[in-house]
Amino acid sequence: MKSPMMAWLNQYRLATFAFGALLVLLVVLLMLLTQFGFRTLRSDTVSVELGFEASSSPRALAFDQFLFEALERGYFGAELRRRLDRPAHSAQLDTFWADSCEVRQLDFERFARWQQAKGSPPLDASASGALHSISSGHRIAGLLQSPASGVNYAGAAAYCATAGGRLPWAEEWEAMAVGRAGRLYPWGDTFDDSAWPYQSAHRNAAQSCALDPQTATPEGVQDLAGSVMEWSRGQRGAHPMERQPGAHGAPAARMRGRPLYALAAAWLAIDPQTRSHHLGFRCVYQQPPAATLPWGAKPKWVAIPAGVYPLGVPQDLRLARVAVLLPAARQGRARSLISHAPGTRRLEVSRCEVSRGEYRAFLRHPLARLGLFANEHEPRWQDYTPQNWQEQLQEPKLPVSGINWWAADAFARWVGGRLPRVEEWQLLAAGPNANTYPWGEDYAANHAATGDQIEPGPHLCAAIAQDRTADGVQDLAGNVSEWTLSVTAERGDYAAWVAGGNWLLPGKITARSVFGRPVPLTHRSDSIGFRVVYD
Repeated sequence: MKSPMMAWLNQYRLATFAFGALLVLLVVLLMLLTQFGFRTLRSDTVSVELGFEASSSPRALAFDQFLFEALERGYFGAELRRRLDRPAHSAQLDTFWADSCEVRQLDFERFARWQQAKGSPPLDASASGALHSISSGHRIAGLLQSPASGVNYAGAAAYCATAGGRLPWAEEWEAMAVGRAGRLYPWGDTFDDSAWPYQSAHRNAAQSCALDPQTATPEGVQDLAGSVMEWSRGQRGAHPMERQPGAHGAPAARMRGRPLYALAAAWLAIDPQTRSHHLGFRCVYQQPPAATLPWGAKPKWVAIPAGVYPLGVPQDLRLARVAVLLPAARQGRARSLISHAPGTRRLEVSRCEVSRGEYRAFLRHPLARLGLFANEHEPRWQDYTPQNWQEQLQEPKLPVSGINWWAADAFARWVGGRLPRVEEWQLLAAGPNANTYPWGEDYAANHAATGDQIEPGPHLCAAIAQDRTADGVQDLAGNVSEWTLSVTAERGDYAAWVAGGNWLLPGKITARSVFGRPVPLTHRSDSIGFRVVYD
């Protein structure tokens, strides 16, 4: 006969077994329900091929080889990236006249003496010292016939204003170089290195005008991509508060990558106080200038006819736009990004950003609450609850925001996917044609949910139809910015790249396929969410 103790133990074991079985059943049921939820989430995905289609134009294929060399040999640096970050566009220009040659050092020094002799130079206080040139006497070239260099923006602008003209806008300078036919270089589509001044025995930074007449434009403008770089007023179409003077043309001191620097569209915004032996200027005029200027200069000029001019990096130079998109660590693999075998690099991507309702299911899942989907490097006591969560839940179909990187990473693991790497995100947004924006090349305030809208705020997925890639992925340019898997060390702290614009930021720059910035992993923002990809 069993003792009461044995009977109690048996009952306890039976109850424990039953409780365990019930717990297992509940877990299995939860997992089945979760898998149903996963299938629902993954059913709204798009299969995308990552990579860019190579251009078939002969000039693009030739230019691509220069780019491949720069990328693979490691000299495609920050300056070239900034120079080539010039999306294709067009500009309607009125007729203007331009100096055929760059202003000579002799003419600038005569102008300075003439101004000083007058005793009242027409310069404001901010232009103090503008009549000084660090190349006075032209110690670099030893020739006063060489272009006036070593002059800051104010000095160049003062010369042109006194001559009855002004410095060109960036659009006008580029129009002089490309013409209405859209040339790559001032002389045509094939690179010519003969005008490089450092090839001379004196290693000159500059040289007299028209020593290499074959590199002039068909209209007769000389030395736009040789001799010195040239000042411009910056982009006429830019907001006045954002406008910055530009330096156009290939810098003489660059020995490698000259076919890239000499590209007409490849100019650089610089500090107006810059003085360099490699930087000069020419003037433009609304009407033909006087035959002889008061200080003795006799400018020769060329008429640039009115019309529509194609500006920026041309559409067929796709790899140039790819190079701007690539993180430095990926530049050596540029050839692999040109798509030759369709279907070889496919990725399954969430069509929409993760919604608040979808994220709520993650928070309610018991295994997620136990931290079973946490990143192995995640600090202890991370709270996955978004900021302003109760307020967000009032509109569960809007994209979730206010979560840090750890929470986004855990959600992606929970659904069996991951966050996209930053280069994947950028390739996804740019599409096979390397678009500047997910929809194409032109920005419009109503094309994405950005701060440029009349009533900024997050939108339902696909509420703004234009913010869509050709593959059907929505809201990459706006709505909320998105966490990526790419983590970097910033000033001793870890940060992840956040890609894309959002409903708080002005969109012209932030909506671009290339846009991103590192954000600390623990940061939370009402304008940062995420989407999931599946390998």
